[in-house]
Amino acid sequence: MKLDIIGSVASGKSTLAREISEKYQIPFYEKDNIVWKRTPNGDKKRNSEERDKIFKEIIESENWIV
Repeated sequence: MKLDIIGSVASGKSTLAREISEKYQIPFYEKDNIVWKRTPNGDKKRNSEERDKIFKEIIESENWIV
């Protein structure tokens, strides 16, 4: 299963993805965590190469939810 959930800010996308992930045992990824590197000193935007590499690894896998 490959599922891309879209919607406006705070519409429940991550909540829905988490619920589907748990039900079907499929990994889910938050797009914000792909674009932004979370650090103790605050978020840092990933460069396009790093971001694209992460996206590529996800979409080439058999099952995912983003």
